[in-house]
Amino acid sequence: MKTKTYRLEDGGSITATSPEAFVMTLRKSSRFDSDCTNEEYMRNFAERYRVQTGKTIKVDDAVTFLCELERIGFVTESE
Repeated sequence: MKTKTYRLEDGGSITATSPEAFVMTLRKSSRFDSDCTNEEYMRNFAERYRVQTGKTIKVDDAVTFLCELERIGFVTESE
């Protein structure tokens, strides 16, 4: 799979070869859930986001989660 770079809303970036690798990297840099599994991280992130904004994001799998992060503007894919 092709390597992609994603810009994060906070100004950081993640380079990953798959949505799963993106989630793993994002999780490892988390202040809250770095010791969770990727699935736990996605669920916890979505819950925090819902509490903060009242909006729901899908966490069916890493592909869906990454698409949802792009949809809400948390992540943008770099060229």
